[in-house]
Amino acid sequence: MKRKLKLILGNPKLIFQILFTFFIIFLFQLGTRISLPFIPSGFSGWKLSGKEIFFIAPQKLFGLGIYPYITASIVVQFLQKFFPFCREWKEQGQIGKHKINFLTRALALLLAFAQTMAFIQKSNSQLESNLKISGFNYFLIPLIAAAGCAILIWFSDLITSRGVGNGTSLLIIASMGGSLIASFQELNINYLSKLRDGFDSELFSQFLLLVLILILFLVLTVIVQITALKVKVNYARNRVSSESGSYIPLKINTAGVMPVILAQYLMMPFTTLADLIGNQTFKSVVDYLTNARIFNFAFGLYILLIIIFSFFSTFMNVNPEEISEHLSKQDAYIAGLRPGEQTTNYLSSVLFKVTVIGVLFMITLVTTPLLMQRFFKLTHMKLGGTSLLIIVSVAIETIQRIMATAQKKEYAKIF
Repeated sequence: MKRKLKLILGNPKLIFQILFTFFIIFLFQLGTRISLPFIPSGFSGWKLSGKEIFFIAPQKLFGLGIYPYITASIVVQFLQKFFPFCREWKEQGQIGKHKINFLTRALALLLAFAQTMAFIQKSNSQLESNLKISGFNYFLIPLIAAAGCAILIWFSDLITSRGVGNGTSLLIIASMGGSLIASFQELNINYLSKLRDGFDSELFSQFLLLVLILILFLVLTVIVQITALKVKVNYARNRVSSESGSYIPLKINTAGVMPVILAQYLMMPFTTLADLIGNQTFKSVVDYLTNARIFNFAFGLYILLIIIFSFFSTFMNVNPEEISEHLSKQDAYIAGLRPGEQTTNYLSSVLFKVTVIGVLFMITLVTTPLLMQRFFKLTHMKLGGTSLLIIVSVAIETIQRIMATAQKKEYAKIF
């Protein structure tokens, strides 16, 4: 531990990157407290349902968070799978990457504009005429909110290129601050403040059980995030390499935190559309499909989306066919398997089985907050499995990147 800390503190460039990342996150938090202009005084609309994991306050400059960009990324990923011209962009190298980035950003800004307009529409239907937003401001406010979203996309790119960790992931963590604070406040009101007034053995037992559940899930989440199945690889030309323990690591949770985030965010545009249309029947249908409570239809749909995105993300990140081709080029093979199709099928089968374990664990995690809300009567409890998965995943990824950067300089000194 001391050696790792010494590596970090002895690298001025890395310290600058860490401080730069904190500075960008500070600017983000500042932007979530700046109200959008041209909102009438006394306007009290845009109250959220409380179901959201991520802190979203649409009347603020950065209130939409990085959500529109993530939703746009999902759409573009599916376009690449099903439309030939998008697949061609992927194969065009740097030029194709610029086209995909442009499409993603343009779509994100359109979503941000539509999301804010939907909030205005919803609020106007509930307010008196003197407090309603109308005229030119009806279009200007969403335009400013879209500009705020564009700034956040820029912040994300800055963190990724000049800071430490993945910019989008870190901004998601930063946007969760509000909901996590609300969770701690509810714990304080429901348990700690009552225990301070007078000891209650039943209340204390409930609080202790709740804390133990959170600690257990924290430990299990860390274990699942760092655990991988090692597939042994042998080399035909090099006996030493064959005996040195070369392997292909297949993580239990290869997809990481993205399936949960994608499933959560994919449901939001339908709510936005319902608010824009304003039809009560359509709103009821959307609420039935998206308002996830324990064991209702929306909950089942939410779980189904997590399963789909888990397998989709896993096989997008780890392509068994590409691994098989790479092994053949390196004169490497898996014991008892012929190079080519047999190796590909074996890797696909193993990856599928490993992903099933990861998906089952993820489903357990996302079910936890709903169960905790029911049995512990915590209406705003968001510090559950989903939050832990996001926090642990991003923390591990960021620490790994910091250590990789620190060790790179150490290796440069040796050579």
